[in-house]
Parts: sequence; structure tokens; C-alpha cells
Amino acid sequence: MNMKSGKPIITLLTDFGTEDGYVGAMKGVILSGVPDATIVDISHNIEPYNVRQAAYTLLNYAHLFPGDTIHLIVVDPGVGTGRKGLVVQMGDYFFIAPDNGVFSFITREHSFRAWEIDEKLFGIKISSTFHGRDIFAPAAVRIANGENPSDFGKKVSEIVSFYEPFQLLSPGECLLKILHVDHFGNLILNFSKGDLQKLGDPQNIKIRLKQGFLYGIKNTFGEAGKGQLLALWDSIGFLQISQNQGNAAAALNLGVGDQVILKYS
Repeated sequence: MNMKSGKPIITLLTDFGTEDGYVGAMKGVILSGVPDATIVDISHNIEPYNVRQAAYTLLNYAHLFPGDTIHLIVVDPGVGTGRKGLVVQMGDYFFIAPDNGVFSFITREHSFRAWEIDEKLFGIKISSTFHGRDIFAPAAVRIANGENPSDFGKKVSEIVSFYEPFQLLSPGECLLKILHVDHFGNLILNFSKGDLQKLGDPQNIKIRLKQGFLYGIKNTFGEAGKGQLLALWDSIGFLQISQNQGNAAAALNLGVGDQVILKYS
């Protein structure tokens, strides 16, 4: 692997918070191995153990960075167990994270190569509770310094994904699931613009909720009055149910895993 010239860019996405020094420990490892690295803090406020939130967050920013960026994601409720640690290459980007579903969104429509990290190659003093410091940050250092993932990992063909496609119940009717609830209470559904095109790009859309129907897919929040519910595409192309200047999740008492019906003609 040949990294492009210039300072390596390494992004960090964790559920560590910032008050306990865990993020600082990872940065210390990275800068000790790659003194000229540019480290970008994406967020350390992912809800503890919320892999789904991390997966959606990753999809929002990863592709906007320069090629050869190394994305380091440590939301790791299974740390110290038999779950794998991975290096994933997707185009010019490298991703380092536990194999727990954090790649579920980003690998949905993109080809990738993946390697399982051989933990034995990272020394004998590996904490069973902090692989971010002892395995994942050192792996980022190795990649930034030009090593190939195959130097410290074995190729794997399958990785964990929790993404569930929508179900076609009958002609004109689909069952959708809520994949994620964002900071604003928007309900992100497992239905994309590409999915709509595959259905023939129908113009008459309505979403059935317990409280009634939402008609059509709006272009902006402002097409609904303050406090009104609406359906529209989020910034990365998933259909979402929102409340203009409000919280749809709270208003509808819905969350991840709940289902709605989309009807089209």
C-alpha cells in the first residue's frame, strides 16, 4: 500500500466522552507513531455502546475526506470477547473498527476488502477493556506508515451487518423499519432514493402510521407547518419521518426497530 504524499489524516469516532483521558490515550499512541498525523475528532459523544448510531454517523462524513484518510471507529461493547477487529479498505479510504455492525450502512452499496487484525502481533500487554488504545490505534499507525493490512491481518470475505432491506408486502405496499433516530428525533427508515427508483419511481406515496397517513415526500422541512409531521429525504438519501421544529420520535412514540407501511402507486 502506498499512502499519498502529505500528512496522514486519521479521524476518530468513539463513545468515550472526553473527560476520562481515553481519547487522549489513543491520540498519544497515534502521534508517537506518526508525529505529523492530522487527527480529526468527529465525535466522542456517541451514546455508549450504540453501534447503530456510530454506523449512521460514519456514513455521513467518511466519503467527504481526502483519499487515503484513515477512519478509526471505536464503539466496542464486545471488547475483549471473540469479536474480530477489522481493517476495511473501500476505494482510497481505510477504516479500522471492531466487527460489530459499524460498517452496516457504509458497505451497503460499496465494494470493500477486509482483514481480521491478528491481535497477537500487537504485543502481550493488551488490555481486555481498551483495544482502542492497544490494537486499533496501533493498527492506524501501521497503515499510516505504509504497511499493508495483510502484514498484520488475514483476509476475510464477510463482516457483520445489521442492515435489513425493506420488505415488499404486495404490489404497492412495503414494510419499512426504523434504522436510526438522530439527534433531532428524525426517524431514519431502511428505504433510499435508489429503492424508490427500483419500484418504478412512483409519484403517489403515503406512509401509514397509527395516527393516520403522511402524504407525499417533501423537499424541505419548511413545506410543513411548525409541529407538523412530514416525510422527506435525509442528507444521504434515506427516507425519514420528521416533525418540523420538533421531535418525531417523541411525538409518535417510535424508535429503532419499529415498523411503518409505505404505500405507493
